[in-house]
Amino acid sequence: MEKTARFGIAREKTLGQLFTTDNLSSIWRKTVKYQMRGMDILDLHDYYDFNSNIKEKAKEIRSQILKAQYRASSPLVYRLEKRYGICRRLMIPSPSDALVFQTVTEYLAGPLIAAQPTNKAYYSRDKHSLKLPHHLKTPGDYWFILWPKFQKDIWKFTNACPFLVVTDITDFFDNIGLRELRHIVSSITKIDEVVLDLLFNIIEQISWVPDYLPSSLKGLPTINLEAFRLLPHVMLFEIDQVLDFESHGNFVRWMDDINVGVNSPDEAFAVLKDVNDVLKSRGLALNVSKTRVYTSDEAKQHFMFDENTYLDAVAKANTADASFKNARVEFLKRFRSHCAKTELKNWDKVTKRYFSVASALKITELRRYIPKLFRENPGIRGDILRYLSRLTFSTATSEVLLELLTGVKRYDDVSLFQFCKCITDMEIPRTKRGIEFVRAVDKALSRPESSFDLYCYIWFLAKYGAPHRLMNTIFRTEKSWRNEQFLARQITSVLPRVFNLNQKNTRRLLDEQMTAGPRDAASVATTLSSLLDSKWIVGGLHAYLFPPAVQKPYPLPKYLILTSVLSSRSLKPAEKVRASAKILQIISDPWYLHWLNHYSLLG
Repeated sequence: MEKTARFGIAREKTLGQLFTTDNLSSIWRKTVKYQMRGMDILDLHDYYDFNSNIKEKAKEIRSQILKAQYRASSPLVYRLEKRYGICRRLMIPSPSDALVFQTVTEYLAGPLIAAQPTNKAYYSRDKHSLKLPHHLKTPGDYWFILWPKFQKDIWKFTNACPFLVVTDITDFFDNIGLRELRHIVSSITKIDEVVLDLLFNIIEQISWVPDYLPSSLKGLPTINLEAFRLLPHVMLFEIDQVLDFESHGNFVRWMDDINVGVNSPDEAFAVLKDVNDVLKSRGLALNVSKTRVYTSDEAKQHFMFDENTYLDAVAKANTADASFKNARVEFLKRFRSHCAKTELKNWDKVTKRYFSVASALKITELRRYIPKLFRENPGIRGDILRYLSRLTFSTATSEVLLELLTGVKRYDDVSLFQFCKCITDMEIPRTKRGIEFVRAVDKALSRPESSFDLYCYIWFLAKYGAPHRLMNTIFRTEKSWRNEQFLARQITSVLPRVFNLNQKNTRRLLDEQMTAGPRDAASVATTLSSLLDSKWIVGGLHAYLFPPAVQKPYPLPKYLILTSVLSSRSLKPAEKVRASAKILQIISDPWYLHWLNHYSLLG
């Protein structure tokens, strides 16, 4: 991109004040690294290369922006099934792009939220009042903090109004006009033009445009970053004004999920007409098929207030109390009844709560309902697998997992990864039963049909695969991953697991990635080469590998980095002994310990 004299006179100063090295580094450490670790699809290197060199990365980003040379990298595009095999396309940006987006978001958020016409509309931020991100249900997102307030607001005007209007916007994200969005943002607050130019320029660069088609300048990429929740939230401020005025404050909105309390069906239709007219003026429209006008009693049923109240109470139960046996029976009775209410609006959200509470209370009997729920409801698959991953490994659990792997047709990319993540989060014993289960999973995964299948198989092998099997898979699939940015990065990340099997070939692969591999793979290879020559485990590396609070499960990407350090021929013997003592304190997984002992990596 060329720059004019105007850039150096005015624009460069504004960008220089925003994109300082210290500001970028701080935003990465406080927010963005947790955003990246909270994505649907994870990195086998845990973005450690970026995190450990954040000052240098920040300087590079700043330099490119101030030279008007910053370009977005191609994001990872993946599919998430909604229902009936129909998938939504989502994206994961590069760490650099995520950092730029969050830096701009923090600049915009204050003025934009101050311009919000009411306090009845919500969106989930990536900044929160909790001390540490791991206290959240999902790292970097406080949906679980705001959702109860959202529900209470609905409860208030449901009690006050005899009817409740429930609606949303047809394909909201896909139909947002980028030019319209920019006009709205710039009209409601004074924000430097160059910041908006940079933001929307990068959004256009990463937008999904297949088959060399021209950009339609329509549709906001679906990315789990705050910028892509704040901007559509602002897009609907006009709607908030209309709703607030016409409902006398009896409304609540969560992104495009709109709920309005009214006194009659005629009043409901009038509100819907006016809201739809305003939306039409912006190229949007209400979703008629999902619009309902409920009576107060119907609303209480659909929003499942009684079940939410029950789950709030049972979540506090003491499993050691003698009365818990009866509480368990009641829980299972309510869950069976709940499973038959799939037509209710909030059924999926409350189902997720049932699995979360059952996991905390160690109630295992939900397993029998899982195959049917998993097959018919793609939106709750992640919660089901998280529940299974927290159960103690058993024959019953392994049978359910194998049925999900081999008996459910998948149409998206996320489901298989969630399964592999579930398996690697579990502590599967190295007993006959455990080994047979791992072999059965390996057999089902061993013939990947797509690059995403290969990524999932590599994730599985990174923990459970014998080094020679992992090495053979890497070489056998080389044509598939060699020139793919994301896949090459993941393959490079697992090389520590095969280093002690064949140091010569591993070093060669690392050298090839550093000199001729895709940029992200080269970054990982450079970091791993440095770790493989470590003498001491000190400073940030020590804090990363051995955090004060024991992590259960110990993250697989962190285990790979630990393996690379322990494989260093330069590591001092005394340091290896100290590290081994720490490892035995914080890692109990038999597979992790087996592979460390297999190559005598413990001192």
